[in-house]
Amino acid sequence: MDSVSPPLLVKWEIPSPEIIQAGVILTDLDSALRQFPQMIEEYLFQTGTPEGFPKFVALHQALWKQGLFCYVPDGVRVELPLRASTQIVSGAGAVFPHTLIVVGQGAEVTLIDERYSQGNGSSDAVVSDEMVEIFLKPGANLRYVHPQQWAPSVTELFTQRVLLDRDAQFFNVMVTLGGRLTKGNVETVLSGTGCRSELLGILFGSGSQHFDFHTLQDHQAKATFSDLLYKSALKDTAKAIYTGLIRIRKEAQKSDAYQANRNLLLSQGAQADSIPILEIEADDVRCTHGVAVGPIDPEQEFYLMSRGLPSTEAQRLIVEGFFEQVFKRIPLDSLREQLMAEVTNRLSSVHPSTSSG
Repeated sequence: MDSVSPPLLVKWEIPSPEIIQAGVILTDLDSALRQFPQMIEEYLFQTGTPEGFPKFVALHQALWKQGLFCYVPDGVRVELPLRASTQIVSGAGAVFPHTLIVVGQGAEVTLIDERYSQGNGSSDAVVSDEMVEIFLKPGANLRYVHPQQWAPSVTELFTQRVLLDRDAQFFNVMVTLGGRLTKGNVETVLSGTGCRSELLGILFGSGSQHFDFHTLQDHQAKATFSDLLYKSALKDTAKAIYTGLIRIRKEAQKSDAYQANRNLLLSQGAQADSIPILEIEADDVRCTHGVAVGPIDPEQEFYLMSRGLPSTEAQRLIVEGFFEQVFKRIPLDSLREQLMAEVTNRLSSVHPSTSSG
């Protein structure tokens, strides 16, 4: 496998000395295995068996190589966002990165974890089969932003599984812009009383991109809360499929769960399908969901064009407004502006092989 795998670079942005002095560990997973073997053994592949895409997870577990490790000790609050990246350099083949994040009791941290390819015009076919495992101890607070801008030749198989203990809080933003095909599986297990999760997602597809996302909000303890909002905007013949499951177990009385999926179709060839699923075993809960699929409101576009804007500029403003609810929650101005600029660039790009009809 090594002889055909493209190089994969994983790195952390250098943190301040105060963060390291507080006991925070930021390193690659290979180094962590050598330096902290007992800690890695305690957590690696211990979030439980993911329910979605089990074959891809099994393949990842057999072949995983490289990745990132973050450990925040009990009671440590990291003020500034930490930033990491995983980059495919060049060449065809397959990569199997693994990210492991542990946030201790009462600890707090913001982590921006980027994915991108060097030279997004690369035509080398690459498969990325990745897994992210996150452990939140009692009272821990993690804000986790995951921007993905793979090259158009990359096929992504992605699994994220998060375990929340008592009173833990998890805020997650997924921004998926790149790749040829993305199959994403995002599972959040609320196993401790009073824990909360907020899950936000943005997908923007052009050309013939295909997105297939599955999410799971698994309420296993009483008085837990989860809120999910995934938005996609699609042009040309891009396609998005979303399947979301809220499960409230018998023990999870007085839990509150919400799930929404909004899809904006920017051309006749674009397609979005949404499948919400509720499994409710408790009788004292609040659980709702909402789905919307449709084109740009012609009255909104007409209003903007009547004020002198060309059609392309009117469409850009509408898409920016559509995504604003999620983008404004990204806790780093430069990253927010970078991602919004990428969406704008993709809006104005032309895909003649897929935009007809």
